[in-house]
Amino acid sequence: MKNKWVFFLVFLLLLSSCYSKKNKTEERAKERVNQFVMYMVKDQLGEAEKMLSSSLLDSGNKEFFMQSFDDYRLKDSASVVIEIVEVFVPPNLPKEKKNRAIVGLNISSTKYDLTKIVSIPILYEKGDWYLGL
Repeated sequence: MKNKWVFFLVFLLLLSSCYSKKNKTEERAKERVNQFVMYMVKDQLGEAEKMLSSSLLDSGNKEFFMQSFDDYRLKDSASVVIEIVEVFVPPNLPKEKKNRAIVGLNISSTKYDLTKIVSIPILYEKGDWYLGL
């Protein structure tokens, strides 16, 4: 009877480890950053806050981070253009920092003459990408 439980637990662990890696792609990282910027554009701060990493939330720098995306010229979602330039995963990181990347993007407004060039650190935790380190 114990062997069946051990087999079942090993199966669950393998299944959960495979599942937790499914969102760890460059495309998913781009999608998450794009969602965050659009939440900030649409003033959906609660939804945007859910996309922040636990370390950023715990550090007390959340307001500073979010304020950098809170620009009145970027509040018209029809005129905002988000161009993700690159997702950079630094090579040769120590094992405990392997789940980090930096997303470079341009945010511009066609209504106003404004372009922001931004680099956002992202962290893979809890099975998805979250913003901030």
